[in-house]
Amino acid sequence: MEKSLKILRYIILAGVFLTPFLVLVVIGSLFFPFITGKNFSFRIITEIIFALWLVLIIFDKRYLPRNKDWRNLLLLSLLAFTLFVFLSAVFGVNFYRSFWSNYERMEGVLAYLHLFALFLVFISVINSEKLWKIFFNTSLGVSVIVGIYGLLQLAGKLAIHQGSTRLDATFGNASYLAVYAVFHIFIAALLFFKSKNWRPWRWFYVPIVILNSVVLYFTATRGAILGFVGGLIIAFFLNLFFNPSKKIKIISFSFLVGAVFIIIIFLALKNSSFIQNSPVLSRFSNISFTERTTESRLVIWKMSWQGFLERPIFGWGPENYNLVFNKYYQPVLWSQEAWFDRAHNVFLDKLTENGIFGLLSYLGLFVFSLYYLWPPRASLARGGFPKNSFALSESIIFTSLLAAYFFHNLFVFDNITSLIFFYAVLAYILSRSKIDDNEGKTERQYQKNNGAKTAYVFVISIAAIFVIYYVNIPAILAGNDLIKALSFSSQGQLEKSLAEFQSAISRNSLGTGEAREQLSSFASQVLVFQEADNSFKQKVFDVSVSEMKKQLDQSPTDIRYMIFLASIYNKAQRYDDSINILQKATEISPNKQQLYFELGTSYINKKDYAAAVGVLKKAFNLDQSFLEARKLYAVALIYSGNVNAADELMKDYGGTIVTDERFIFAFLTSKMYDRVIGILEKFIENDPNNYQYYVNEAVVYLNMGDRQTATEKLQKAIELNPDFKAQGEYYINEIKAGRNP
Repeated sequence: MEKSLKILRYIILAGVFLTPFLVLVVIGSLFFPFITGKNFSFRIITEIIFALWLVLIIFDKRYLPRNKDWRNLLLLSLLAFTLFVFLSAVFGVNFYRSFWSNYERMEGVLAYLHLFALFLVFISVINSEKLWKIFFNTSLGVSVIVGIYGLLQLAGKLAIHQGSTRLDATFGNASYLAVYAVFHIFIAALLFFKSKNWRPWRWFYVPIVILNSVVLYFTATRGAILGFVGGLIIAFFLNLFFNPSKKIKIISFSFLVGAVFIIIIFLALKNSSFIQNSPVLSRFSNISFTERTTESRLVIWKMSWQGFLERPIFGWGPENYNLVFNKYYQPVLWSQEAWFDRAHNVFLDKLTENGIFGLLSYLGLFVFSLYYLWPPRASLARGGFPKNSFALSESIIFTSLLAAYFFHNLFVFDNITSLIFFYAVLAYILSRSKIDDNEGKTERQYQKNNGAKTAYVFVISIAAIFVIYYVNIPAILAGNDLIKALSFSSQGQLEKSLAEFQSAISRNSLGTGEAREQLSSFASQVLVFQEADNSFKQKVFDVSVSEMKKQLDQSPTDIRYMIFLASIYNKAQRYDDSINILQKATEISPNKQQLYFELGTSYINKKDYAAAVGVLKKAFNLDQSFLEARKLYAVALIYSGNVNAADELMKDYGGTIVTDERFIFAFLTSKMYDRVIGILEKFIENDPNNYQYYVNEAVVYLNMGDRQTATEKLQKAIELNPDFKAQGEYYINEIKAGRNP
């Protein structure tokens, strides 16, 4: 029995030590490969080791958290936070989404249940400082691999997945990599100072700190970098006040003075070419309350507060921030992304989604961590440092790390890797805060393998298999189906693409919503694809409309799905249906210009130009600095015959003769051919070798009755594109014969 349980414990530890390697997982055959690969791997590993841990504690109670552990304020706060996340889902607006989340985020209740399960395994199985060192050293080794990947991106040897300059390594997101680097800088510093007798090998941690610092810098993630700098400042402040060494105090004071001078110099030179030409430094020099990103964040945070006031106790539920964003949307946000599902502030996310108690319990994780790092009840040792189970270096480093992470969370949102390391740090603090490691522990005593325990093991095994399958396999298969659907679509294999979309949806997984979104985009393309068979178009229309209606039944106030459905109706020329759904959407989100754009377009397609003018005028008046709203309003005015008003509207914005096909169609409808020619000439100025523009001009001149000029334009098109010769000469002969080809 003892040997079997030892093997079981080693298997659990192996699973725990696998978690740092999750950052390397990228599965290209899945939708959102940088997110889903890591998350599914994390969930499966956690489910396996948690089930094995349950079996272990049945036979060996030493690995069950002690009674005293359950009175630990940090553990209680984490338990309360997990409970409030679940309750916020129950009392929120969309339990299904709150529980399962989606491919893009993969958080929700399910993620936090897994994290809490992993936390319990951490504090129960990693029960010695030696094991914690192995865990952290393993993670540092992985961070070296990640760092080298980042350096290869910096050298241009590997592609940067997000943009062209900000490193993202295996995360696909610069901010995710940045916070990962922050954690590992402080972890490396911790192990450096904890090395016994200052052995020479401790210096291996120095290049790890440097490597992660370089990676952090070139992610150009302002929140993480400022958080890291702030954490360093806090570390030196704490050393200045608590470290008994005069040498350390002098070094700390010198660093703080130096930091002040560097900040002053940076502010003085922030407009210099050196800083402005730096992709990283320029991002910091441009920080101000009038900067576009800063302004938008402040607006979004205000919207979050409004959402909290509407549902203050349990919030809207995890993963439902998008509903708050839509309901309280402010027109000034037109220059940002169209859809936000996060407040870009973790604390406001918790407040909005989980309510006041969810936020307080989350803040408790930081407060009680500091409480155990710096216990006020302890007597003071020489130098003012409280006597407890933490060394001074540990308390300072973890305080600085938590401060850096806290500041980072003010401007971005979490991901599974940052959450894993945050929970690992919490588990370490709880484990190290135990004053008496022997208190409450039972002697090694193995329970007999009687029938009841065998039954428990059987139940746990069956439950684990069910959970592993139900939580992961359908979603993994659906993600693979979705990738195949998109691949077939890009290859023009439309029938196969539709079949894969239907397969993905039929699996009824957390990815169903995203599969339906992609299906609706596919449908919008197919319905206007001239080479597609009409019967196939009808099939695609029927399937996509049916699925989007099902999605709206599940999420009746999500205007994003309403827009997808309206777009399908528009492409199928079902304008009344499109108008009906969009009018409902504007009632839910009355300030979102995009809804009025879609609605106005539907009215234009229906040839109800007066209604289009009214709708698009409203969109324009929401924020007149929005050029797109101005253009669409002008287009509607042209369709309605009020060209003078359109000219006046666009007078200071390039006029109505602009390189925009929407103006071409509007002027064609109004038979203002001279203006159409003017726009086409501008297109030709920008792209003189595009033969299609000359063909279009030929069509316009033919409508004007100028057959000679029409043939000249076709001759020019033939010169530019010899492949067009046969067709072009046919058109020319038809025109010369007095016919309109």
